[in-house]
Amino acid sequence: MISVVMSVYNAEKYLKEAIDSILNQTYQDFEFIIINDCSTDSSYAILKDYEKRYKCVRLINNEVNLGLTKNLNKALALAEGEYIARMDADDISDLNRFQRQIDFFKSNATIDILGTYCHDINEHGNTIRTRTVPVSHCDIVKMLPKFSPMSHPTVMFKRSSLEKIGFYNPKFRTSQDLEMWYRASAAGLKFHNIPEFLLKYRVDSNFLARKKFKFRFNDFKLRLECYKHINLPWYMYGYSVIPIILGFVPQSVYNGLKRIDPR
Repeated sequence: MISVVMSVYNAEKYLKEAIDSILNQTYQDFEFIIINDCSTDSSYAILKDYEKRYKCVRLINNEVNLGLTKNLNKALALAEGEYIARMDADDISDLNRFQRQIDFFKSNATIDILGTYCHDINEHGNTIRTRTVPVSHCDIVKMLPKFSPMSHPTVMFKRSSLEKIGFYNPKFRTSQDLEMWYRASAAGLKFHNIPEFLLKYRVDSNFLARKKFKFRFNDFKLRLECYKHINLPWYMYGYSVIPIILGFVPQSVYNGLKRIDPR
């Protein structure tokens, strides 16, 4: 069984589309654990309606706002599935996503963490760019010091594998996925990405605005700390300033850089 984990905070605009893309999967052996993180819009009412109508939906309503990292760990503590699938409240999963990932796991027993390609979409659901990532474990680990080699909302992983490293580190409110990839790599876990577009990743007009300097500085500090996990040579620590640099470039330049991003 798969345990799908999703954190929700003021996501009413896209929430139904995101949930429906999970409920309508061709692979149906899953539980859907959703944590409402003190939303102030209609998200909770939407979620209660789904909980009433679908037995697979398990809704937890937080009394205090915890943030994504702690919510994911909270959901994981409740999860009963052999596999864990990530999902965000504004994205759209391809209806064959779970089937393709489960089939891959069944045929490739050594893989622990499995992602896919995805399309970036805007507020209207239109594709604005394609997001590819390295496919093989070796190429994924090679990219890790520079950029995140896994698109977090596409990821499915073996619960037993991630239990070995304690899942997400609550110390990090942002970039919690990247930090976990470093620890997973250091622990010898195996990565893979299916070279198929199995998720639509929402990039709205506020996407860059949310990544303020504090976010990018925390990303910088995270990299410096995590490079130790993978014994990165000191002369490669310059990669740590990439998020800082991206925070200062104009929007037009940033868009140009995205076009030549190796992902």
